[in-house]
Amino acid sequence: IVIGDITSAKDLEDSFRMDNNRVSFLTIAFVFVVLLFTFRSLGAAVLLILVIQSSIWLNFSFPYITGTNLFFVTYLIVSAIQMGATIDYAIVLYNRFQLRKQDYAPKQAMAIAVNESFSTILTSGTIMTAAGFIIALRTTDLYISSIGLTLGRGALISVILVLTVLPQVLLVGNKLIEKTMIDFKKLLGGGADEQEKLDETK
Repeated sequence: IVIGDITSAKDLEDSFRMDNNRVSFLTIAFVFVVLLFTFRSLGAAVLLILVIQSSIWLNFSFPYITGTNLFFVTYLIVSAIQMGATIDYAIVLYNRFQLRKQDYAPKQAMAIAVNESFSTILTSGTIMTAAGFIIALRTTDLYISSIGLTLGRGALISVILVLTVLPQVLLVGNKLIEKTMIDFKKLLGGGADEQEKLDETK
């Protein structure tokens, strides 16, 4: 115990802060880049990540509130999985909102978007939540049980925030989303397009 478990726990504690910062930064950075190139809006990428990251913070506030211990590995694994997996819920809602916004006012478009994406988000979130809780209840290994419980709870929190908080955030930030749209075609090939127009004119 003295040279094994205690030393291992001390090493994990010393390396946790640096590892956690690296994992969190890289996870958010990669998701941000994907969202930026997918939706071509800086504001949309920031708002979607903000909501999911808030669900992660809420998820890991439970051990502190309840006074229960949390393994270092659990935080690293679940924070990355929760961001990577549950960001899809936000993407589904945002896609529907952008599509309906072409024909309706923002508030009405959001109401339709929530109705259309509700079953998809709820189904996917329920599966992930149930899987996490089943792992937590059925496994006897404390590490795996902790990961399952935290992952199931995180998925549930993400579903709730996406269906209740994200619609309001997108409505409030709608102007920001539109003002921060990026036209990658102009940035990457604007010169070539102008040259083609000049050639056609000649």
